[in-house]
Order: sequence, then C-alpha cells, then structure tokens
Amino acid sequence: MPLLLNLDKIESGSLNLIGEISLLDLEMETLDELIKPDGPLVYNINVKQNNESLILKGSLKMLLKCECSRCLKIFELQINQKSWNCKISLKGEDSLEINHGTVDLTPYLREDTFLAFPQHPLCESRCEGINQVSNDDENVPLSEPSNKNIWVELDKLNLD
Repeated sequence: MPLLLNLDKIESGSLNLIGEISLLDLEMETLDELIKPDGPLVYNINVKQNNESLILKGSLKMLLKCECSRCLKIFELQINQKSWNCKISLKGEDSLEINHGTVDLTPYLREDTFLAFPQHPLCESRCEGINQVSNDDENVPLSEPSNKNIWVELDKLNLD
C-alpha cells in the first residue's frame, strides 16, 4: 500500500510512521541490469508540519539483489539510510499534491531509495574481476591469456 498521510493528523505536532511499501506499490522498476529490488521498502519516519512544508526524518531500508560489476557474482545488498531527511513544500510551484487532505509520500521515498543504489555494485571491495573465480578457495583463471595476434585474420582480408 502506498504511504498516504492525512494532514489533519499532524497539524498539532508530529506523527511517527512505521511500515513497509511493497515493490508493486512503489512502482520501482530499474533500468540497471545489475541491480534489482528484492524486498519491500521498510520505513520508520517522523513527520512534522510547519506553515509551508512537511519535514520527514527517519530511516529507509531495502534489500537488493545485485550482480557484481566485476565478476558477475550474484549477491544481496541491504540499503540502510539511517539518517534520511526530506523537506516537502506544501505551497508554491513545487508543492505536494493534496487530495482531500491526504498526500502521497511514496514518490519521495522511491526517489531517495533509487539515489541510494550503488552505481557499480561490487560483491566485495577486493573483487578481482571475472578472470578470477574462487574454486575451493583457490583463485583459478577462467582462461589463459593468448599471445596470438587477433588482427592477423583481418589483415588477410582483401577489401579491394
């Protein structure tokens, strides 16, 4: 279920929101083939309202299934934004859409979660890459380097 907030509930102070948003409700589709969300977005947020904005503070967590950009190994990565903050305008050009006193906070959580995704996921910081695969804790190269000149066959072509 999307994170909908009734503004009447926070006019007198602040409100704590704890829960999770499913991937379907987040409408979270990535174009990155190396990173796929693998669980709901878990949130624990405190919301305060002043005259012109909502102030959100709290934490966001999500499990990702990643493919290492060096060795292509599949691994899980937990995004954990412990000190997440967001200020949302209630007035002006960039204001939040209010529908019958209710606002949808889901797009803001989705956007900030996307920003926390790694640009180049690595299974470990010391990953040697695709030529090094662990086999019984021994590094064994996948292929032996070839000294053969790869351009020889192209040099034989007669393009005249």
